[in-house]
Amino acid sequence: MKKKIVIPTPEEVGQYSGSAGENAGPDGAGQAESQTAQTVGDATSNVQENVAVSEAQEYKDKYLRAVAELSNYRKRMEKEREESLRYASSGLIRSLLGVLDDLDRMVTSSQEHPDNTAAILDGAKLTAGSFRKVLREHNVTLIEAEGQPFDPAVHEAMMQQPSEECDTPTVVQVVQDGYKFHDRVIRPARVIVSMPKASE
Repeated sequence: MKKKIVIPTPEEVGQYSGSAGENAGPDGAGQAESQTAQTVGDATSNVQENVAVSEAQEYKDKYLRAVAELSNYRKRMEKEREESLRYASSGLIRSLLGVLDDLDRMVTSSQEHPDNTAAILDGAKLTAGSFRKVLREHNVTLIEAEGQPFDPAVHEAMMQQPSEECDTPTVVQVVQDGYKFHDRVIRPARVIVSMPKASE
């Protein structure tokens, strides 16, 4: 039996050709290329966005780590400063303990030999000398006063005494010694000041 050959009608051929032309023609190819380019652009944009987010997260982590390290550093420095201030006088106290030992020995000696006043006096002088030595070692110095021109920056006048020998106010007697710590006055010397007599 012979197969029957079916010949398409012109309308069917035209319809088929139009569909093929739309898909395979220049316009169809351009649309396909445009869709492909858009897809590639979207993918590139997503990759760039992901990279930017990753970099932002990395910078955020670095910032938070730096802030935490700075906070810890400040806390450590504050603790060290407090410790330094708290024990700043430890050297002076350690030196003064030797003077206290001398005083204790002097008291013990005076109790054992109450009639030996000369030995007690010598012990007191030695102890006072040791104390002044400790002060000098820690930059505490005596303010020179007696015979010096009166200086209100380092002297405190307790009273005035008229004098014919001094043309300017001069310290004639020290009531209480004054001291400096480095170049700062920690206690002014209390003094009696001579004042020139008023002319007739």
